[in-house]
Amino acid sequence: MKTIELFITVFYVVLCIGIGIWASKKVSSSTDDYWVAGRKVGTFANSWAMMAALGSGGSILGVNGLAYAAGVPYVFAMYAGAVVGFPFASILVAEHLRDLKVRTIPEYLNFRYNNKALSIIVPIIIIIAMEVYIVAQLKAAGITATYLLGIPYHYAVIITAVIFTLYVSIGGMWAITLTDVIQGILMFAVVMLLSLVVFSSFGGVQSLISQATTIAPHFGQIKDMSFISYAGAFVVWLIAGCTVPHLVMRVFTSRDAYSAKLSLNYSMILYACLTFAGVLAIASAGEAVFPGLIDADTVFLTGMEHFLPNALMRGIAVSAVLAAVMSTTDALILAVTSAAANDIYKKHIKSDATEKEVVRLSLVITWVAGLLAIYFALNPPKLLTMLYTAAVGLLGSSLLAPILLGIWWKRATPKAALISCLAGGASYCYLLWFTKMPPLSHVLVSVPISFLVLIITSYFTEPTTTEIMLKVEKIHLSKKED
Repeated sequence: MKTIELFITVFYVVLCIGIGIWASKKVSSSTDDYWVAGRKVGTFANSWAMMAALGSGGSILGVNGLAYAAGVPYVFAMYAGAVVGFPFASILVAEHLRDLKVRTIPEYLNFRYNNKALSIIVPIIIIIAMEVYIVAQLKAAGITATYLLGIPYHYAVIITAVIFTLYVSIGGMWAITLTDVIQGILMFAVVMLLSLVVFSSFGGVQSLISQATTIAPHFGQIKDMSFISYAGAFVVWLIAGCTVPHLVMRVFTSRDAYSAKLSLNYSMILYACLTFAGVLAIASAGEAVFPGLIDADTVFLTGMEHFLPNALMRGIAVSAVLAAVMSTTDALILAVTSAAANDIYKKHIKSDATEKEVVRLSLVITWVAGLLAIYFALNPPKLLTMLYTAAVGLLGSSLLAPILLGIWWKRATPKAALISCLAGGASYCYLLWFTKMPPLSHVLVSVPISFLVLIITSYFTEPTTTEIMLKVEKIHLSKKED
């Protein structure tokens, strides 16, 4: 056991739990405080929190592992989608969703379409996709603790999951926001510091990449797969900012629509710097110094141990990786909880439930979600990035068309939205499981299917009520006046 690294990690974990306990006083009886932090989060805090939610354990471990295994061009195609996707989301959805004063994606879709079946199916899709995403994050925590602290993988997964489940269950979005700001700054600082150390060790960026591509020619080449896979990787993350619940929920926490828009753009800049510097430094160094790693997802950890020999720095770095894991996983857990408690229980099972009842139920569901994630994370698949990207693809295929056309096309009807959601999700799952399409290319078929189905079906089904459309039009009119 590595004492200094363990001490620093324990200190960081206790800090997160302490923040959760403090935040619990603000959310004990208010669902607005529990789900969206009272809609009072400013631009600075939300920018770092959004970056932390996107810059997950997968982004630190997984993106470097994928670059190590598949090469830089493939990874940059994928994460360029995220960099473009956040401004895309800020223009098309952020201000409008924030001004509608909803708290979750299912709540917005229920408001816009008022379709009972859709309001049940969407939360279920979110729960399934987010649980898959959580499993990927827990694997990142497990291999980090095992590699750098010497803790057995199974124990590391259980301990990490219990910690973030604890502070989310008692502190809700307030606890997540406060911890995410700390986690975002910490992970950004550590990745940038490690990148600078690596570049310096190799005499600069050009020298490092030259050595990496000499030893592993595939690292700088377009991988032996069709162009459609690169396009699919880009599109999956392009649409993530509009559809992934734990990212969209941060829009709902903003103090106003303008702040939501700014936060998305600032977080994109931070995330772009984090990913670009990390891949060029850490994945390249892995190819040059540690060729032939059995598990590509460990390349960041291997590089950290090699280039940061100081125990104090390694302890901070371990905390940074755990920060990356927790900053995403806590938001994912809250997304699952909100879908179950707010969008299913409150909406369809007990509509007269008080806010205190919903908050108490949320605490229980949070623990159920955390325990399920532990169960599946004990034997996870390889390549973190590919695992959670599949979950993002399901969300985009099911939800992008109903969300975007619901905002921007008056003719979109409730039944068409339902059929579109089902068609997009079903076609994505079919293509993923029963065909041999190139990796990540499935969304290039399933997303257009979803849009086409919604558009065509809208002309043959009953439109949304006039009352609902007047509310949507009011938001658009207020934007034009601004």
